[in-house]
Amino acid sequence: MAKGIQSITLGFRLLQAVTDSEAPVPLKTLAALAGMSPSKARMYLISLIETGLVAQNLETGLYSLGPYSRHLGTRALQRMDAREAAHEAMRSLRRGTDSLVLLCDWQESGIIVVAVEEGDEPHPMQWRIGGTASLAGTATGAVFLAFGPQKAVWKQLDADLKEVGLSQPAQRKRVRELEARAAEVRQRGVAEADPVVFETGVTISGFAAIAAPVFDSRKQLRYVLTLLYRTDRPHRTKPELLRQTLAAAGWGATLSTP
Repeated sequence: MAKGIQSITLGFRLLQAVTDSEAPVPLKTLAALAGMSPSKARMYLISLIETGLVAQNLETGLYSLGPYSRHLGTRALQRMDAREAAHEAMRSLRRGTDSLVLLCDWQESGIIVVAVEEGDEPHPMQWRIGGTASLAGTATGAVFLAFGPQKAVWKQLDADLKEVGLSQPAQRKRVRELEARAAEVRQRGVAEADPVVFETGVTISGFAAIAAPVFDSRKQLRYVLTLLYRTDRPHRTKPELLRQTLAAAGWGATLSTP
């Protein structure tokens, strides 16, 4: 097992003691709870105060949670609520369409699949948690290009295009095409792909994709919800599937057609 940094572990003991206390706590009590001397505990508390994780009342000398601890708690709840809501949206969309649904997030390395809801339709390829998706070749990628963290997303796109060996003129042409597609996605609130492109670049005929953005409370992109469906099932129409995907992602039933 890898070793961590001991000073961080000791500091966390104090933070945990402050967090678990129902009222502001004196130094001696915190030191005892953390298993260290008051002088040593005070040195750690000074650093925790500087980071905003702990606050000290200058009149009473008692310690309590600082403003950044409250911020961390709020952000954790927001993210938990967003993921739970997104998972429920996935389940609802899968039940309403009998199709496979993916939930994707953006990380430093690119697009990552973070959840999968299997539908009743058999697929020739397996989508797995931790898998990736192409920025340039998928509906999911088009939504990230349109609504994701723009600097990071387009920088990654440049790296992806260079990796496939495109010439400079070809790269510039492809970027212009994708900029136009991203603009269209921003207008419509949805991206489509027919046929579907798997993470390895394999095209899967007979399947299409619809991807829609899931925004957080600050109106920033949190996830991309992607529906993968068979195109040979006549009882379901594309406009119906588009509306269901948008509704699940939180856009309601309104669809702006091109």
